[in-house]
Amino acid sequence: MRCKKVILGLLLAFVVGFVCQLARIPVPAPPVLGAALLVFLTSCGYWLTGLYLERRARRHGEAP
Repeated sequence: MRCKKVILGLLLAFVVGFVCQLARIPVPAPPVLGAALLVFLTSCGYWLTGLYLERRARRHGEAP
């Protein structure tokens, strides 16, 4: 389930970029590699924190 969400998110990001290029509108993302990596790493941190909190809740018998 979690991998499905990540793959779906990456596919959606690709589609948004593709459509923005076809429509010749600015992409809603930074145009430089450093800033794009910052957005990517922020998304990864959000995802990993969610995994950590879910596992911690399971370990302690709490509902996520």
